[in-house]
Amino acid sequence: MFQSKFARALIIGVTGCLLGSAASAHEFVASTSQTDAKPGSTAILIMDSTHQFGIPEEAEATKHVRAQLITTSGKTGLEVAENPDAPNLVASFTYPDQTAWLQGHRLPVVWSQTPDGWLEGGMDQHADAITSARYEKFAKHLIGRSQNDDLITTPLGDKLEIVPLSDPRKTAIGTDAEFQVLLDGQPLTTTVLATYAGFTDTPSSWAYYSETLADERGSGIAKVRISSPGLWVVRVATDVADTQEGVRVHNLRATLSFHVDGQD
Repeated sequence: MFQSKFARALIIGVTGCLLGSAASAHEFVASTSQTDAKPGSTAILIMDSTHQFGIPEEAEATKHVRAQLITTSGKTGLEVAENPDAPNLVASFTYPDQTAWLQGHRLPVVWSQTPDGWLEGGMDQHADAITSARYEKFAKHLIGRSQNDDLITTPLGDKLEIVPLSDPRKTAIGTDAEFQVLLDGQPLTTTVLATYAGFTDTPSSWAYYSETLADERGSGIAKVRISSPGLWVVRVATDVADTQEGVRVHNLRATLSFHVDGQD
């Protein structure tokens, strides 16, 4: 009886630590400061890893990150580099004359909980690890002139993705921007968080909380009330089973960011 209770308590404790780590993991967010860049000019994609939207905390390893510019003309891979002036990653690109996505992908990386904290690598690399989890993150940022709504509302194919149902940049203040959340291309019922740059200095705090719903368009529909002009980010996360022995869960995170000017 004692062993059974101890084992159950240990499982609950380990699970709580893992879920706590997943909840406190850094968010991966793409943006660019050149909101009014001229087509053909050089602009910079910024990829933050942070708990506080708009303030970078650490730079992901460049070997783990891929980035590209996506237009109706195709996909252009971007060279990812560490920012010498801030703890984040950057990639230069030629600003398009049409609607486009800037897409970032933090490749799957396994982290293990050890007596020394969370360390990169699986339980095969850390003999004293209590548990391991795989983390994968997707980020996309909408830019360019609103000339092609089909590009905006078409999934890019990320494993976990937030897909706008219309151009979110045109959302009037006090109304809802609408999205659909997809996991492996299928609607996902989940929690949705959103905020805007400057909302708060408190880490891991969000301006808006909601849950997906179902309507005549299907399920996985998310509505986010746009309460302020500025740079917005919408975020979702979910766990799926991992096939590697010793890796308890595959944690997926996705963000979508866009500017709202607040004008009709």
